[in-house]
Amino acid sequence: MSFLPDRLLHWVYGLPAPSTKRHEPMQVLAVGISRSGTDSLREALHILGYKHTYHGFDSILPPSSLEATYRLLQKKYTTSPTSSQGTNMKLTTSDFDTVFGHCVGISDLPAAEFAPELIAAYPEAKVILNTRRDLDAWYRSMEQTMGYFDANPVDWDWVKSWFDADLFWTRHAMCRTLMPRFFRGSFRSNGKWVYEGHVAMVRGLGLGEDRLLEWSVEDGWEPLCKFLGKEVPSREFPSGNPPREWVERIARTMEGHHRRAVRNLVVFGAVVGVVVAMLVVYVV
Repeated sequence: MSFLPDRLLHWVYGLPAPSTKRHEPMQVLAVGISRSGTDSLREALHILGYKHTYHGFDSILPPSSLEATYRLLQKKYTTSPTSSQGTNMKLTTSDFDTVFGHCVGISDLPAAEFAPELIAAYPEAKVILNTRRDLDAWYRSMEQTMGYFDANPVDWDWVKSWFDADLFWTRHAMCRTLMPRFFRGSFRSNGKWVYEGHVAMVRGLGLGEDRLLEWSVEDGWEPLCKFLGKEVPSREFPSGNPPREWVERIARTMEGHHRRAVRNLVVFGAVVGVVVAMLVVYVV
């Protein structure tokens, strides 16, 4: 966690607040963990007319919603439960609309992280528990992709993260908050049992068959469309987001942030250099 208080972080690294106005009701919550067909499912939901369905990539695309997501995480983990079921009722529909107000669906790790709270906040939304049948294959896929966010090493990227707001919130919200919170300290150490616990938790919420569908990519269109009351499209089911494409996509998305960070670091260094030189001349 950062050693700086949240108010100071916002003052230094504040990003524009996302729109909080909801135009359409939330319709679908795909609460499976990342690398469980989340990108394929998101694309399938778009084909079926559920636009826009939020995905983890949305959080880092301009305008970034990572600062707002961090606020949700802080509210979830720093306030006490207010119901006998242990659900943090202080995370309200209005809270979630600060990030997801423009969406009719949510998928990927943001949906998994807030699954019980989202299900309570949007009681009319259908819930899809998208799973991966091969747990070891899921773990390897996560390690090759989301493992990028599973550490916060003090390296060159760490230095740059203090000189660009988007890079800062990527580190602070993902590496220092969401990943360690969700995976109880470390994905590498705890990933498999957290996955199994998450699936069991969603199953244990007691949602009826009319509201909950347990689904895998291999199941394709038929059960998904039946559950959602949609006609089966004539096109093939979307193919997904292989690890190599995921890494390349992340690199392209973050490229501009890194360039700005280097520019800001150079400017900062130049200003410091001028100030030091002036002090030296003054003292001498």
